[in-house]
Amino acid sequence: MCFRDSTELLLLGKSDYFHSSTTVLEAKTIDLLEAIKVTISNGMHAVLFEIDCKSLSDVICFTKVPLNKFGDLVFQCRRLLLNRPDFVVSHVRRQVNRVAHCIARASLSHPSPHIFNYVPTTLYSLIMNEMN
Repeated sequence: MCFRDSTELLLLGKSDYFHSSTTVLEAKTIDLLEAIKVTISNGMHAVLFEIDCKSLSDVICFTKVPLNKFGDLVFQCRRLLLNRPDFVVSHVRRQVNRVAHCIARASLSHPSPHIFNYVPTTLYSLIMNEMN
């Protein structure tokens, strides 16, 4: 996950590797849930969560929740978002958010959660390109 301010400056990045048998959709929902928890614990306001999974953004924003593990995760996300009207979930194409995609790929190199409080040199050029 990748947190930026309104000028696109990287505030925080986090990668994590999960050893489980979840589906891709469940994994993306877990990632969104963790991102929501991080924003709440850091006291962030007016947050736009950009996710590259259209079906997840649709079920978070519009549709009924399925009665399964995925639905349980969506319910948890919705519960946290309910009292925070300044938190918005929207869909973006994966190609648009290359920085978050690179951080997600980096999680394969870190067996435990890794927090980026600075811009790693490998991501600096990507961030500068996305800011322009």
